Amino acid sequence: MKYEDDNSEEVPPAKEPAATPLFSAEDLSLSDYPVIHVPEKRLYALAENARHFAEQWEGSTDNFLKGLLGEFCYAKPLGKVQDLDTEIYPDGGDGGSDLNYRGATIDVKTVGQHRSDPALTVDAYKPLRADYYALASRISKTDIRLIGYAPRKFVANAPTRQHNGKPYHIVEQRYLFPFPSAFV
Repeated sequence: MKYEDDNSEEVPPAKEPAATPLFSAEDLSLSDYPVIHVPEKRLYALAENARHFAEQWEGSTDNFLKGLLGEFCYAKPLGKVQDLDTEIYPDGGDGGSDLNYRGATIDVKTVGQHRSDPALTVDAYKPLRADYYALASRISKTDIRLIGYAPRKFVANAPTRQHNGKPYHIVEQRYLFPFPSAFV
């Protein structure tokens, strides 16, 4: 319902992918996003895992490393580093989720350094298996910015775009819940 003094051009809730967060990741300034530093020792170990994955499955060492760094950086403040899943399943994937936290599964998507305002991008050609999808952004060799996360329903209802002939769900930052800096 629109009121006379309401001049907003916002999308009404019924047309959004799902109920919008009251305070979204988009509302943060760049300096407000939590940044997690990866120690050199851990970087080396993750790079070895990435190299191993690239030898066995389709994908580059750099892409596998980028994903592992994002997963590590979400796991660290949640106290789940020891549970980091570095197994590759027979289909070459990770089973659809990277972390378990309080009974919920989380699939972390990590973008590279070339993205200044990234959106959460999730394969639309595969079933959505995780309860939450999280966005991380690599900002340097050893630093990852935690952007935010969205429940599966947000992702499932998000618009899709084609890239290289495959559909992807695109969840803009205004629909992402910010990762609380209090955890870091």
